[in-house]
Amino acid sequence: MKRYTLAALALLLVLLPSQQALRADQALYVIQDLGLTPDGLAPTVTGVNAKGQLSGYVSDTPDGNPRAVRFTDGFGWQYLTGLDAAYSVATGINKDGALVGYHLVGSRLLAFRYTDNGGVEDILPIGSGDTTLGFAINDAGEVVGSSSTQGLPSVAFRAAVGTAALAVPPLSKACGINAAGVIVGFGPASHALLYQSETNIIDLGSFEGDAGFSDACAIDENGRVGGWATDAGVGYAFDYAGTVLQRVESFGGVFSKTEAIASGRSVGWFMLADGTMHAFTHSDADGAIDLNAGIAQGGGWVLSTAKGINAAGQIVGEGTKNGNWTTFRLTVAATKDTTAPVFTSLSATPSIIFPPKGQKVTVTVTGTATDDSGAMPVCKLATVSGPGSAGVDYDVTGANTAAVLAVGGRTYTLNEVCVDGSNNAAFQAIAVTVPADITAPAINELTATPSRISPPNGQLVPVSVAVLATDDVDDQPMCALTGIAAPGATSADLAITGQYSGTVRAVGGRTYALTVSCFDAAGNRSARSVNVVVPPDTTAPVICALSATPSFIWPPNGKMVPVAVSVTAKDDLDSNPTCSLTSVTGGEAVVTGPFTASVRASKNNDGNRIYVLQVSCSDRAHNTSVGTVTVTVTKDDPAIAYVKGPGKGGK
Repeated sequence: MKRYTLAALALLLVLLPSQQALRADQALYVIQDLGLTPDGLAPTVTGVNAKGQLSGYVSDTPDGNPRAVRFTDGFGWQYLTGLDAAYSVATGINKDGALVGYHLVGSRLLAFRYTDNGGVEDILPIGSGDTTLGFAINDAGEVVGSSSTQGLPSVAFRAAVGTAALAVPPLSKACGINAAGVIVGFGPASHALLYQSETNIIDLGSFEGDAGFSDACAIDENGRVGGWATDAGVGYAFDYAGTVLQRVESFGGVFSKTEAIASGRSVGWFMLADGTMHAFTHSDADGAIDLNAGIAQGGGWVLSTAKGINAAGQIVGEGTKNGNWTTFRLTVAATKDTTAPVFTSLSATPSIIFPPKGQKVTVTVTGTATDDSGAMPVCKLATVSGPGSAGVDYDVTGANTAAVLAVGGRTYTLNEVCVDGSNNAAFQAIAVTVPADITAPAINELTATPSRISPPNGQLVPVSVAVLATDDVDDQPMCALTGIAAPGATSADLAITGQYSGTVRAVGGRTYALTVSCFDAAGNRSARSVNVVVPPDTTAPVICALSATPSFIWPPNGKMVPVAVSVTAKDDLDSNPTCSLTSVTGGEAVVTGPFTASVRASKNNDGNRIYVLQVSCSDRAHNTSVGTVTVTVTKDDPAIAYVKGPGKGGK
């Protein structure tokens, strides 16, 4: 867009007769028919922001209740989620498209702040109040309005984002607020009030002094105020710039009102004696101008009301076109605009999506751009592209939102478009990536049952594993027993029998390593082992009984006498330990077999000879125990010695 000098254009307009016909190339304003809602209803306009978006409401709904609406280039008039099902009125809009107004909640009216990201935020009454009405919102999102309790006077309030409503005495209604937080509204003396701080409140009075009436809701960034006040019982539009009320029109009507003001230029409407209404604009330099004289004639337009103006000079309001009620937006005429907006920033939230679990993720694109017209371009998400299928894997879901499928390794391209008032468009793309899943699951706990096998009896013993694993993407990784190994073991000694089970042979001294593997959906694998120990057999057999036959030899005739031993042994593991006669001591003797020996039947010089026969018993683990038994070569006949008994004599 080309820059213009609004004052110069307006001055030219003043020089024109009120309804002088203008050719299209002479018009000072280009008019745009904003039309109706999708269901054919004519909105009432309440404001415009720097982007040229409009706030308003429709009244002729099927149920008779008004509905809040917003106009955005490329989308037209739209109902808003959360405000589209019941009584709602939008009364103002800020630079971000946030709305203020009031709607019916249950049985009471509550002021609201609406944002695209946060939806509808109710502003509750002050104290025990039952009603709030929101009338204005500044670019910081601060809302002003009135709070009331049935049967009691209203009190003005202000509510910053995220805070409760605060009273603004002595105002009973606050209906305008600028970026500096200066408030304009209505006071208990039936006068407009300018509230700059708690200690700086100005009563604007009226054209007929304290006895008259005034009201004001328009305020610009410099604190200039607009409204209407009485003079001899007739209401006239005024501006206030810090001194006295200034009457802004002289069209000879029966009523006029300033509705909005920006950068010192105000807009409003006046009513003639026949009841017809005309939109006007006013500035100190140019005076008041009937806007019907500033558009090309022959288009069938009658501009009835001007309800809003922004810093770029765009004016919005209502009127008729060929006799049909509609809404309009005026833009100061200039040479044909062929310059596209310039992107100043573009971001996507989130720009990296993790974890890649195949879920649908909402991505919000935020694009800002400047234009040489000074008006803010309107930016929206145009298209989304990427792997997969449109409508399934990715889709545009809103003005600046998309839904994409979180599949690892993908990159989606989101294409934003910013359009100026002449439909010049600038495009810019931003990527949203879904990193591939390359991280294996973490095995946090791994146990084996049993972890120690005893006794080592050579039997196959069932074992099981329990595993606790987590993954940065998958809710639950897949795990299984994938290996069993031990030194010296063969396939006959071990086997995997199930996802978490196996068998191992109870061989003493052997340690089995059981390996568990865990996989995520992307195929990443981690493994960890746990040991099952078979302790070695260290317990020797127990010799329960041991005897020699004969245990006495007589007579001591010097001959070799065969002797047999008998042994009984048991073991905690080996059911049949191996026993044998290992040695004979005490005289001339020889071991003749596992359980036999020959000993010389000779006596000692001093009497009997005693042979000690040693027996060893071993289990399969070679644990050995030793026992002894004696064989006595006696000098006396054992039978005679037994008959005589001790102390009875004999030889």
